[in-house]
Amino acid sequence: MRLTSDKSLCEIRQKIILSKDKGSPRKHCAQNPAQKYCVRQYKLDGDLVRQQTCCDFLLTNDTLKKAYFIELKGGNVDRAVPQLEAGLRLFQAELSGYEFLFRIVSSKVRTHDIQNNKFRKFKDKWGSRLICKTDYLEETL
Repeated sequence: MRLTSDKSLCEIRQKIILSKDKGSPRKHCAQNPAQKYCVRQYKLDGDLVRQQTCCDFLLTNDTLKKAYFIELKGGNVDRAVPQLEAGLRLFQAELSGYEFLFRIVSSKVRTHDIQNNKFRKFKDKWGSRLICKTDYLEETL
């Protein structure tokens, strides 16, 4: 099991969980305002996952059984889909019983990227569980 509490980057009831790469302006900010949810945050790409590409972060709300796969991208949103899929594939068994949510935060979203066949299929499959924003995404858990 790779998703243990001791590997989490945040406190168990942390109020604000920020997912950000060093030197990059793109951020995902999760709010746990009343600190009532038990959360964990993992840096996947380059930390827990080293031998293949994967999405950048995984955030879990263990109280509500939700798993957020987060990819911080430059301008190539179409490349985010295989990375999100890889994260799901690698950790799906460990997150049995969780609802899967996907977040892409990019520096820009080009129209032809989100009309790309691979991106459209992913969006069709996951619907509202996929959110794609430019530069900054903030949400309440």
